[in-house]
Amino acid sequence: MRSRPDTVSTGCSSLDTMLHGGFPISQVSLVYGEASTGKTTLAIQCAVESAKGDLKVLYIDADRSFSQNRFAQLAGDQLEKVADNIVVFAPETFSEQTSLVEGIESYVTGSTGMVVVDTITSLYRSSLGSTEKVFAQNRELNRQLAYLAELAAVRRIAVLLTSQVHGLPFRGGHETELVARRILTYWCRVVLKLVSTANSPVKTALLERHSSPNVPFTSCLLRITERGLEEI
Repeated sequence: MRSRPDTVSTGCSSLDTMLHGGFPISQVSLVYGEASTGKTTLAIQCAVESAKGDLKVLYIDADRSFSQNRFAQLAGDQLEKVADNIVVFAPETFSEQTSLVEGIESYVTGSTGMVVVDTITSLYRSSLGSTEKVFAQNRELNRQLAYLAELAAVRRIAVLLTSQVHGLPFRGGHETELVARRILTYWCRVVLKLVSTANSPVKTALLERHSSPNVPFTSCLLRITERGLEEI
């Protein structure tokens, strides 16, 4: 049995170089940004790369954005093999997401290499209400992250989350902030932000955090094509 790699490739060489090989195993990584910046494309791309390496992927599609057509494009001529290695879950409520996350270990086997949650905050946001409910939902989200972090460390798998941003009121200009910023940045050891540019297919990837002290916080330009996120 061949040894498992220390990282999950993104399928994009410049992004892998910036991340020192890809998203690390045994840790929780986060990709966030505004709509249409390529978060889901990158999540599916990483799942496909992991599956191509004969590792199982558990993919929680909380945003209902997992496109079969996009998946087929990214998998290419290895579609059948890749499809066999990816299990997709689609919770309908934040409560269902919590139950799924807390029970996900029952689906983990020795060949599981990755867990993806896209997006970790969509159902969380839709369920927010009164102040009391916000506190309860924050506790629930924090519990999900704690569970995923422990799962990553104990079972030596990569956990990749995506998240949305929201506008900041009473600020000049178009300023945004990561949803549930304090909770997510506490648990996520790698944080990557995707930003749109004036040229619609071109995105900027900004590395805001990395668990290794030797990795510089840098950026690279990517282009969204039929083959996914590619270097420019």
